[in-house]
Amino acid sequence: MFGLGSIYDVLIIAAFLGLQFFLSTRHSKFWGLILPVVFLVWRGTIIFTTDVNVLAEVLITAVGLLFLFGQFSAGRKQVKERQKKELEKMTSHDLN
Repeated sequence: MFGLGSIYDVLIIAAFLGLQFFLSTRHSKFWGLILPVVFLVWRGTIIFTTDVNVLAEVLITAVGLLFLFGQFSAGRKQVKERQKKELEKMTSHDLN
């Protein structure tokens, strides 16, 4: 995919998914939308500027976006759980 060898490609993809999860757990949800937009622009330029199989490239783009938005969803869920725990902690201190 990146032309670096299969193990390096896997490591690069894992690093991007980890970065996506990290950005998605930030306070502002817009940080988590950076990588999907960059990925979409990158894949769009490949589709429109090279002579490739469009169906295959669209499938690769769709699967990539599914993984990125899956990480985004998991990160936002963790943020909500963290906020809920903080709120419960604050209400328990208010009762005392």
